[in-house]
Amino acid sequence: MKTPRFCIQSSITSREATPCSVNHLKEVMASPHVQQICDAIKLLDGKDPEELARLKRQLPCITPHAQRFTNNRRNSANAIPSGLVMLDIDHIDNPRQLWNTLSIAPELNSGIRLAHITPSGHGLRIIAERQKGESIEAAQQRLAHTLGITTFDIAPKDLARASYLVPTSYILYIDEDALEFPSDEEAEKTASVMRDTIPLALPPHNPEQRSGLDSQEFPDTYKGIPYKTIVEQLMTVLGGKPVVGERNTYFYSMVRYIRYICDFHEAFILSVLPDLGLPLDERKGIIARAVCTARSSGIPDELKRAIVLAEKAEDKDLKDDNRITLPEPPLPTVLPKVLDTICQSIPEPFRPAMVIASLPILGALATEVRFDYLDHQQHSFSFFSMITGPAATGKSFIRQPVNLLLSPIDEQDDIERAKAEEYKMAIRASKNKKEQPEDPRACPRNNGINISIAKLLQLMDYSNGKHLIGVGEEIDTLLKSERAGSWSQKSDIYRLAFDNAKYGQMYMSDNSYNYNGPVFYNLLLTGTPNGMYRFFHDVEDGLVTRVAFASLPDMRFTSMPEFLPYSKRDKAYIITTAKWLMEQHSHVTCKQVDKAISEWLEQKRLEALESASTAMDTLRRRAAVMGFRAGYLAYVLNHYVYRKHIAKFALWVADYVLQQQMLLFGDKFEDVATRMDEDMNKKGCVQLLFPQLPETFTRNELMRLRADNNQSTNVRVILCRWAKQALIVKNPDGSYTKQKCA
Repeated sequence: MKTPRFCIQSSITSREATPCSVNHLKEVMASPHVQQICDAIKLLDGKDPEELARLKRQLPCITPHAQRFTNNRRNSANAIPSGLVMLDIDHIDNPRQLWNTLSIAPELNSGIRLAHITPSGHGLRIIAERQKGESIEAAQQRLAHTLGITTFDIAPKDLARASYLVPTSYILYIDEDALEFPSDEEAEKTASVMRDTIPLALPPHNPEQRSGLDSQEFPDTYKGIPYKTIVEQLMTVLGGKPVVGERNTYFYSMVRYIRYICDFHEAFILSVLPDLGLPLDERKGIIARAVCTARSSGIPDELKRAIVLAEKAEDKDLKDDNRITLPEPPLPTVLPKVLDTICQSIPEPFRPAMVIASLPILGALATEVRFDYLDHQQHSFSFFSMITGPAATGKSFIRQPVNLLLSPIDEQDDIERAKAEEYKMAIRASKNKKEQPEDPRACPRNNGINISIAKLLQLMDYSNGKHLIGVGEEIDTLLKSERAGSWSQKSDIYRLAFDNAKYGQMYMSDNSYNYNGPVFYNLLLTGTPNGMYRFFHDVEDGLVTRVAFASLPDMRFTSMPEFLPYSKRDKAYIITTAKWLMEQHSHVTCKQVDKAISEWLEQKRLEALESASTAMDTLRRRAAVMGFRAGYLAYVLNHYVYRKHIAKFALWVADYVLQQQMLLFGDKFEDVATRMDEDMNKKGCVQLLFPQLPETFTRNELMRLRADNNQSTNVRVILCRWAKQALIVKNPDGSYTKQKCA
């Protein structure tokens, strides 16, 4: 008798996951219930995410990676592997056409068991066989490579991952015989082979090698940092403490990270992690499964970040003593008139963030204005802004003024989208005709942030050098595309957009868009601090330095701030100004802004040198660019007439951007410098300077000594290290004295 190869749930919210035979699968897919829900999803066409999620929750789902669960509850810890792997390809205009293209390849016969269009109608899901000794991640990569697919969703990799069912008409291919095991014995054989697979390049976990390490011998610290602090910071990196319903999978994730610094020892891991309210036996079971799952050869980035945060927490008092902080510059009393009009209805503490939020929109409106920077390179009004604040602090206050500014672009976009829809209908009508309708190259410019790479490149091609604009009120939306595997391309595009540099890609596939040209793209994001740090997790990739950040005031335990409505006159003026900006197309010069920013750059260079702040020296450069562009924007808004408030506005933007970047990411940039200094210290360079210093010395004396030896003048980390090693003590007057024991 055949054995079901996967489980089914009546909905994603159902508690019970039961084995599903092929006959039962076919009955469910043929049901009117599934057809009606997918028809409703198709009508939505992704326009209402909340309604889409509600409808999906009503669909039955299967678990391709898991044959069954020991307690009939869908969770990874109790999953019995099925030997199958699921591959998701999202954001496809025509998944059926893509499948037909793939099906031409002879590789189709190499293990694919099921292929269907996803409920949205814009995705393709393929279920295939895993190979012996192959992890889910490796199987996904192999299958994608075999089929020539470059971008796919990397999130579906745990054993309990569910897959929504679709109507029979959505099925593209099914191998019914292979979707059931011939017998229970065959099912158990497959499960035993797939249960603890790891990459073949890595040796398997061997508990015998650590049998002598019992619970009494576990160290309390990792490289001098308490494990307790590292675990606390890891929980912060993972989004905070889990709520009931998330604890099991959350604990599983923590095990997979912390194992890298616990010698992959199960008892060690158990002693380090909090119980999260889970029973001891359940935690042991989760650890046993998670510790042997696929692993990389190095420590994951999330754990690296937790270790850095933990080290900072331990050294907080010492580092705070030397930390460079900048005061928040007060908003100028005179603003460009349109910004003054917008800010009059907004409480004063929120006005700086509103100004920063307006820059990408105003820049996209004045998209055809050009000017030369201090290095004589041509610039445009390219801005990326990020507004951050805790949950429920009123980040949505930017929505109305932003919508008013965007209204002329949105009106034009309606026309462009109508052109695109008309062209699409004409293509369908002339499907089998020789003569095809001419592409009108419709280009709506305001498309949100949930946009595929191919579509984004097409719109850049069609835009003729005009800025596209993306507005996202939740940065987690972009995080989803990062997890879906398309982030590396988007990250490149975002960085190049700052300088309108060229981006190019060339593929043979008709499902991708080929483009090679300049990138004109402005972006406005909002989100919580945790979401922001999850998104901007790598300060070395260059994106952080290209973003104007703004932090909202802490509104905890305060009364609701008063946001006044805009009058008809104010609305009319904002919209009129926006339309006027869209008509501007010239190359402008404002020598007063040039001079002000040039002097500001030199001033900040000297401040960075005096304070030995590598972060300030790094961040000041692009902060100056953003201040420069803001000054020219104010000049254009003042109808090309210079007034003193224009240079003051440019300097305020530069100061504010630098202050916020230092506040949010300054320590991380200093950490980069620390690693460089540590590499130098390993060669003995730094320590050799210690004997050359007098018994009592100042920071400036150390800086001069390092400069004379062609070393970095960032002495903050050096002083911190010497103090930590008890080589020096800081005096009340700010000087340092060598310890006698040194």
